[in-house]
Amino acid sequence: MPNSEPNSRELQSVWQRLLVFLATLAIGWGGLEWGMTKVSNSASVKRERLQTLAGEIDTLVLGSSETYYGISAHTLEGIAFNLANTAQSLYYDYELTKRVLPELPKLSRVLILVDYMSFYMELYDHPDGIRIYQYYQEWGIPLQRARDYVRPQLVSRVALYSPHLALEALMKGFDTSLATTHDTSIATAQIDDRGWYRVPDEDRWGLTDKDARGRLAVHHGFMRQEYMPQNRAVLERLLEMLRQHGVEAVMLTTPVWHTYQSNMRQEQWQRTKATVEELARKHGATYLDFQHEPRLVAADFEDADHLNADGAVRFARILNEKLGAPPVRRRDPAAAHVAVGAL
Repeated sequence: MPNSEPNSRELQSVWQRLLVFLATLAIGWGGLEWGMTKVSNSASVKRERLQTLAGEIDTLVLGSSETYYGISAHTLEGIAFNLANTAQSLYYDYELTKRVLPELPKLSRVLILVDYMSFYMELYDHPDGIRIYQYYQEWGIPLQRARDYVRPQLVSRVALYSPHLALEALMKGFDTSLATTHDTSIATAQIDDRGWYRVPDEDRWGLTDKDARGRLAVHHGFMRQEYMPQNRAVLERLLEMLRQHGVEAVMLTTPVWHTYQSNMRQEQWQRTKATVEELARKHGATYLDFQHEPRLVAADFEDADHLNADGAVRFARILNEKLGAPPVRRRDPAAAHVAVGAL
């Protein structure tokens, strides 16, 4: 009766083929990871372009898509740079500013978005929450929750952007940006040299009451009351850091269409506004509420809470009229000895 068990030579051959297969996979994956480090995204593009202008920048724009789309840095007086990004929370506003402040010797004004969502959202709990790893990879910003350190996206760009997108980049020799995606947090084609995302002209959505309620339903889905104390605290740290370094802090609420404003939870908004006004008084900052801005019309909006490219230019001109030229930076001598990382 023939022996049905494989002999040692057959087993050795199977193991050798398996090892070759696994080694091929590892080499292929490693090649994709290496290639993806050469593919730009919105965070890397902003970092590189900010570094190019670092010696000249006098105004910094922070915030989420409302300022990322809604303030044309080239239109602002002085040399402004838009460091806002999609769903960028106050935590990332603070961490980014902490990193770039020592590199911007002429910085004298920072525009800080404080809108309906600012106090009630965290990026890790947002539909775009995977982007916490983009900030980690490109800027070295720590994650806010310990459990987020155990996901593969922490170290793998292929896992972050998806194997499909990585293979598409491979087919282009990694000589590309992630501009073919519809995700504006990583697309770079519309980002200008001052960090502003120019909304394509064809991106126009409805402004009706129904459209606004749809937008708010999405927003209310990730807004959490329990995030209010931690976001207030991080905004205070940001304001104090700017004050100690002689930088003017301007908190602002960007324009929304009236259908969006009328469907907001007014109690929640009034709590936000009262908190911002209190912090402005406490830290010597300025607060400007442009939520209802009559000088902007329907043609200036992409949707009920975002300006389009034309609106972004007009809104920047309105800011110029209100704020004037950036002040000359006057560093507090006592603050010169304060380590930014200690704040």
